[in-house]
Amino acid sequence: MWNEALEGLVVVKRSGQRVEFNASKISVAIRKAFEAVYEDVDETSVFKVFEKVLSVMNNDYKERKTVNVEDIQDLIETTLKELKFKDVYTAFHDYRLRRAASRKAFDEKHQHKFVKAIEKVQEQAYSQKDNLTPSDIVNKFGQIISREYTKSYTLDAKYIRAMEEGSIYIHDLDYFPLGYISHLNLKVSIKESDEHLDEFISQLINVRKEVSDEIVISNIDLILKNQVLNMYRKNLKDYLNRYLTMHGFIDFIPIKKYYEAIDKTENIDDAMEELKSLCVNKLVEEVVEYAINDSKRATKKFITYAVEKILNMLRINQKPRSFVTMSISDNKDPVSLEIKDEFISFLRNNPYIETVHVIFKTSHYTNDTVITDIVGLATNNKNISIQFVRESEREYFRDSICLSKDDGISPIGRMCVTATSINMARLALKSKNKTREDFYKKLDNMLELTKNELMLSFETIGNKSKENYDVLFRGNIVGDERLEEGQKIRKIIKAGTINIGLIGLKDCILNLEKDETKQYKFLVELLEYIRKKCNQFSEDAKLNFKLFEPSGIQSRKYLMKIDKSIYGCDKSKKEETYELIHTARFIDGYKKLGEIQKYFNGGISIPIKVTNKTTSKKVIELISEINKTDIEHVTFEGDS
Repeated sequence: MWNEALEGLVVVKRSGQRVEFNASKISVAIRKAFEAVYEDVDETSVFKVFEKVLSVMNNDYKERKTVNVEDIQDLIETTLKELKFKDVYTAFHDYRLRRAASRKAFDEKHQHKFVKAIEKVQEQAYSQKDNLTPSDIVNKFGQIISREYTKSYTLDAKYIRAMEEGSIYIHDLDYFPLGYISHLNLKVSIKESDEHLDEFISQLINVRKEVSDEIVISNIDLILKNQVLNMYRKNLKDYLNRYLTMHGFIDFIPIKKYYEAIDKTENIDDAMEELKSLCVNKLVEEVVEYAINDSKRATKKFITYAVEKILNMLRINQKPRSFVTMSISDNKDPVSLEIKDEFISFLRNNPYIETVHVIFKTSHYTNDTVITDIVGLATNNKNISIQFVRESEREYFRDSICLSKDDGISPIGRMCVTATSINMARLALKSKNKTREDFYKKLDNMLELTKNELMLSFETIGNKSKENYDVLFRGNIVGDERLEEGQKIRKIIKAGTINIGLIGLKDCILNLEKDETKQYKFLVELLEYIRKKCNQFSEDAKLNFKLFEPSGIQSRKYLMKIDKSIYGCDKSKKEETYELIHTARFIDGYKKLGEIQKYFNGGISIPIKVTNKTTSKKVIELISEINKTDIEHVTFEGDS
């Protein structure tokens, strides 16, 4: 291996500083040169250049103790020319000239680094291929400047280096210094009037401006239920008064007692029972029944109006990368069922909404018709998932993160503050043909580095004050009523989670354990080990470190591309991204997946592949099978 051949080699930087040779940096530099020329980089070409550069270094420097960084860059240029990558050579050469000029112009190292941010604004924000609007360009400016400011001034270089070399993936790197919360389960309530529904929607849209990735509204049916019941009671009083007046009964019955009975109604199907005992004759009973039926119809119209208004406003106000997830409970009362039916109807009859996700909570007792309707949405590639209601109280986000009831604190109103993932496949590749002890030593180092980066991120956000946020800490987060003006938000976000992700876990197991009969056992051993580490981090730092498996493609694709650039492409594998652990053959059946899911206390989702050929019957059978296990959350993957 090249690392062994060049072990002990020291790189002399331009400043005179001496650092241990790290071949990954060479791959990163080559890859960036290719990215400057090609939108889609061919990992095989990057590896070809990288392999040749390392081959020359193995011959020329294995007996030497030092190498200048400029000599390595000269070698990269020579190799690019020899391998006929003319455009990439030009891009790399021009980049070196620009860096030399900026170093000369600026005395301070950080000022020189920040010049790169200005260049990236020009490269990315003004790219014609994206057809960006002026507003999009402004947002792109902010994203690029924030990311480059973080890399130059906020985060320690070792964390940026680990990200660029593909050892870790910092999920909120673009927003690190701005104080964004990563994922929030919003604490909300809606009062009875239509104006309060508008306030709820406005609140939801405004909170999204202060959360980088996703907001969850848990049990939207139960939130709307109170308003729906109040509207029903109001409608029933109005209809009853009108109809009793029309028939000349209003002066002969105790209307206040009718109103008192209506106010006690907890269900739209209970009113007749409450009012029947007050009816003095059959004619009055018929009038009451007419009023109830018309009230039910008006209430159903209001439910339709409320659901359509919420979803349409979210569709109109979509933001790239900013998701809103709403879960619907498994409550079986008529109001909840009506609300669930309206969500299903809207999703069925309207176009796909990319940034709005709906989670349907189900249990062993969920009506078969409801399951069939949900499956119908899944087979038509709607943006939904299913959460199986278990004894544990958890609330899921669309991208597999979840919040649990910890220390008696409900997950509603809590958050995932920040998340960083470890490239487990890389650790296995670096420990291939070495001892298992070597792997665990590398894993310990990477866990420690990830923990420290996450704590820095937590403290950066925690040092913000209530005034840095327009709406976030104004009754939307559990405990924020204790936050006084001018106070740091640290004591409030401390109830949230800090998530450590595992990417490439399947490849890690396959690379380190070739015996198929022992792979599952090794997986369990590894997860137990990492969970124990996370628990220790939580105890030491008094924070909530959680373990999760990121389901997002971007992070998994990013790390796999870098690994291909360094270690070459496995021609037997066609995947463009590291696969999730559920695809591993050594996990044979949903029962084992349920066992594995228990280790991921920060969240993991089990995707079900749904193609144009998948029948509803097949999906219903799968859901029934999964419901018998401990699996809590399944998503649906379409053809695209």
